Amino acid sequence: MSGEWTPSLEALRLYAGQGLGVRLHTRIRALTCPMQVLVARAPVEGRLLEVGCGHGLFANECALRHPRLHVLGLDPAPEKIRAAASTVGSRPNVRFLEGRVETAGESGLDCVAVLDVLYLVPRAGWGAFLAACRAALRPGGLLLLKEVDVRPRWKFYRCVAQETLSVRLLGLTLGSGFAFAGRAEMREALAAAGFRDVAITDLGRGSLTPHVLYEAVAA
Repeated sequence: MSGEWTPSLEALRLYAGQGLGVRLHTRIRALTCPMQVLVARAPVEGRLLEVGCGHGLFANECALRHPRLHVLGLDPAPEKIRAAASTVGSRPNVRFLEGRVETAGESGLDCVAVLDVLYLVPRAGWGAFLAACRAALRPGGLLLLKEVDVRPRWKFYRCVAQETLSVRLLGLTLGSGFAFAGRAEMREALAAAGFRDVAITDLGRGSLTPHVLYEAVAA
């Protein structure tokens, strides 16, 4: 599948009244992430949790696109949750909470989405993090895990440099280090956490970032 996409997300209009920093961040996110492809993989109804939702762009787009889907966005950064919560208005199918998946207490969900978050979790904590995502899902529920692939190497190192600027120098994202994995290692980590039928899709074609999507079913 091609990694081409359009940044014309309906959710972007929800941030028109936000500060410049939030508007810039969400616009860049829309331009650099294959958001439309990811939203199309979400269920059209049921319950979806986005872990590490940031300002809520993906969660909002899913809620707007799928009115019968109830979406919860979760993030440990209070300022991002405040910005996300201010976009909800009277919509009944989306909400945002400050917190982490390990302590959220959610269960029986149809889908958990983790988009560009796992690499900020120390490698030693991946097992607990992925197990918490599995525990939040019903049997047969879907995990959407979007990460950066380690190949091609030039794209990977360019991405690491960009993230170093965002995380360590500018402080735009919470995290103290990076933990990336290749496809075989990621498949093993998902299996160990209780997932099966892992499908891997290259979303990096046409992009400077080696986006890769892992879709896994809760056993």
